[in-house]
This record gives sequence, C-alpha cells and structure tokens, in this order.
Amino acid sequence: MRIIPAPKSIKYRDGEFLFNENTGLKCIIPNIRENFNDFLFRLYGFSLFEGNDILFYVDELLDLSDEGYVLEIDDMVKISAKTERGLFYGMQSFKQLVVEHFRGDTRVAAIQRLIIRDEPRFPYRGFMLDCCRHFFDVSVVKKYIQAISMFKINTFHWHLTEDQGWRAEINGFSKLTEVGSKRRESVRDGKPVEGYFTKEDIAEVVKYAADRYIQVVPEFDMPGHTIAAIAAYPELSCKGTPVEVATKFGVHSKILCGGKDEAYSFIYSVLSAYADMFPGGYVHLGGDEAVKNEWYACENCQAKIKQLGLKNEEELQAYMTNSAIKHLKSLDKTAICWNESANAGTLDDSAVLQFWSDGKRYENVIREVKSGRRIIVSKCNPYYLDYPYAMWSLKAAYEFEPVFSEIKGYESNVLGVESPLWTEYIDNPDLLAFRVFPRLLAVAETGWTAREEKNYHSFASALPLADKLLKTEGISVASLKDCNPGLLKKITTMLKFGLNFLDYETIKRSTAVNKEMKKMRQIRKGEESNDNKTL
Repeated sequence: MRIIPAPKSIKYRDGEFLFNENTGLKCIIPNIRENFNDFLFRLYGFSLFEGNDILFYVDELLDLSDEGYVLEIDDMVKISAKTERGLFYGMQSFKQLVVEHFRGDTRVAAIQRLIIRDEPRFPYRGFMLDCCRHFFDVSVVKKYIQAISMFKINTFHWHLTEDQGWRAEINGFSKLTEVGSKRRESVRDGKPVEGYFTKEDIAEVVKYAADRYIQVVPEFDMPGHTIAAIAAYPELSCKGTPVEVATKFGVHSKILCGGKDEAYSFIYSVLSAYADMFPGGYVHLGGDEAVKNEWYACENCQAKIKQLGLKNEEELQAYMTNSAIKHLKSLDKTAICWNESANAGTLDDSAVLQFWSDGKRYENVIREVKSGRRIIVSKCNPYYLDYPYAMWSLKAAYEFEPVFSEIKGYESNVLGVESPLWTEYIDNPDLLAFRVFPRLLAVAETGWTAREEKNYHSFASALPLADKLLKTEGISVASLKDCNPGLLKKITTMLKFGLNFLDYETIKRSTAVNKEMKKMRQIRKGEESNDNKTL
C-alpha cells in the first residue's frame, strides 16, 4: 500500500473496509463531492449516493497545517481537515487506495483499516507549463491541472509571454495577440505557430484550477524574452525598429528598453490586466537571461542610469524590476522572479526568488537566502522536465534535495519546489506527457513528503498505480526503463537532443549571454569585496 506523495504517518489496523457502488458518501462541499464521483464514474462507471459510509468534515481544532488531513478507515471512512483544501488532499489519498484495491471481477475494493495523519513539507509545490514556444490550448491546460491536483501540487505557473509568442489577451494592446501571438516558423521548419488565450479562456482555467485548490501564477517575462511584444510595439525597444516574432530559440539581445517611459507604462498596464484576470497572490516577473547589449549603447538607458545614480546596467534591470514590484504591491500582489533578478543585489525584499541556475556555486542565491529572501527551488538539473531522461533521470529528480548543503539551517526560507516544462522542442501532447510524468511525481513527493520519509524504490513501486490514475485523464506515464536509461541509450539520446542546438546563430548568442552573465557575477563579487574592505 503506497500513496504518492508518501504521507507523514500511516498506522495500520486489523480488518478491511469494503468499498463498492452501494457505499454512501456524505460531503457538503460540492466541488470535492463532484470530483470524487466524476473520478469513480470515469474509471468504474458508477457514482456514490448520499450516505454515511464515507464522511468528509471540517475540524478547525485539528493539530495540522491548513493543507493537512486525517484519513481514518474503520467500519466507515472519515476524512477530516481544518480546511476544504485539506479535505481535497485527503480525498486524493483515498482515491489511490480505491484504485489500488478495486477488483474488476467483484466490483469491490477491500481496503485495510488504517489511520493517516498527513501534511506537506513545503507550502509551495508547483508545475510550470510554457505555452509560448509551442501553443497548448485550454483543453490541454485543464487536463494537466486536473492531473497535478491528484498528487497534491498546489500551484500552476503559466508561462504566457516569450520571444516566440505572446499568449494572453490584454485590453488596450490588441497587437500583442494580432501580431505577437503568431510566428512564421520554428528554426527553419516552415511550420507556422499561433494561438493565444482570451480573457474568457483565462477565466475558465482560473476557475477550473480554483475548484482543485490550485493557484494560477501568470508570468510576464521582462525585460528579456520580449521580442513578441516588441514585434507588436517596436517603440518598446531601445532602437524602435520593426522586428518579427522570434523564429529561433535560445537567448536574444532584443529586450524592453530600460530608459523609455513607454516601456514602463506598458509593464504596468500588463500587470494591471494580470491582476484583474488572476486572483491569486503571486505574479511572476521573469527577469532571466536579459542580455543588455543594446542597453550599453542606448542613449535612453544611459541617461536613466545617470539620472538615478546607478552603477551599471544590471542595477538598471533591478530598478525596472523593482518598479514593477512596486506596481504589483499597489495591486496587492507579490512578485516572483527568476534568480538573475537579484544579480545587482538591490532587488526588493518582498520578491520571491525562483532558483533555476546561478553558476557553479550558487553564490547569489545562497547570499539571498541567508539574507532572509524566500526562494522556490527549480534547479535546471534535475527539475527541468523538457530535458530527456538521459540527461535528468527520474531517480536524479527524486533524490535531489532542495535544501542543499549551503543553505542548511535556512529551510524556513525555502518556500517550496517547482518543475518547469519549456516547450522549444515539445510540440505535441504525447511528448509532453512522456517528459512530464512520472518525473513531476518525484518533485511532488519532494514537495510534500518529509525528507526522512522518502524512499526511491518505494516510490517507484507505486508508479503503476499513478499510471492508472493519470490514464483517466488521457495521460500515460513513461516506463521506469525509459526514465532511468542505460549508458548506450543515454549517449544516443543526448546526441539526438544536442542536434537541436547545432545552429551557428544560436551558439553565438548563447556564448555572448554566458560572457555577460559571468561579467555580471564578477561585478557583483567585486563590489561586495570593495564594500568589505571599506568596512
């Protein structure tokens, strides 16, 4: 008997509870009752009627967190929690017990009597889907929201803006979708890509997620990764010259101008629109891979640096980000930023930092955590789901510890974990499913289960059960053999994957980016060294 993610404690008792189509259910919370019955109907062809065999109830006096629950199976099933969210998670655990023990021939699940007391390790447990590089419509987005909810993931990070496509309708900026949502091809393949989410689409997704106790965190990546926006409104860039929506991947040097007032007004308008569409407490500001080559030669950027008394272009990015954060605060929202946003050392204290890559020693991230900054751990290796298993295996994802050695003692500043799925080279639902599951389940267990309760072999043994659950959503889990490939398979897969990057222009851009990022880290380190000498 194994649940994913593994519960905090299970105590077994003698005897069994017999579950079948005549079992009665009492739950006054409509979305929880309907979710459970819909699951049963799709899997077994029946729903439960009103009765006292299974009882859901809120108990505000329980000594558990708001997401915790107690699942007691005796002569009846009782699921209790301090909140509706906790009840929802208790239901997800009970679902897995039903699926594990239900026999098709007898139409009965004989479930051992037990009591589970459970609550999560981290409050933030996320999955990010990039709908920009390749577009996945509302039906796919909802399918994955339903899937992640079954494994107690509580955050859907929605990547909606990119160099290769703008995907969110914004009032007053019609060209963002008329122009920015379309590109003529992807890396010379000759296949056009287009699509965007209307305000009605977004409202539908937000409501669907809320019914599953999932917060939606929209991302407006800025000042980099904004070519689609600049294609729609060229005046937002330093040079103001027309460009097309990017057809190649990697990092580009065309970004929002850090010195023009219209660029700041545009940022505020988009964030205000986001605040109206997304009721959750977080908005993601991106901030990664902002190559500032144009800023060095831009009269407006240099004038802004001089006017504000800034040291360099990195501090100008921090100023731009902090201006956006200030605007979000006025909208009662908290910013999340990729870790490069902290490079200048002046990022607003309220911002949550999402750690994906910070050189070999994570110096900036470690410094921020120790200064009190909250972080979300999404380390590229092994949490990025778009990489093949030959590069980031299932076992590597499972065994990675987000409270890494350099920040031990600061676990309270680790808000949680998130696995992103970038879609440069993922253009169909089958490949999407193959890359996401079961690797995302490994991250879900790390986010929920105490470190000392984790066990990879136990987790792997439960994957066939997870496969059954996900197949109800039309999603198939990759096999263990595929998830942990042998040496030969690793080599051939990595060579094949590496062919995606054999493009002179992309290599040239990536080399320039790496040099700039290295320079910025050296500047930061040098400034701190001088400050220490002064002290």
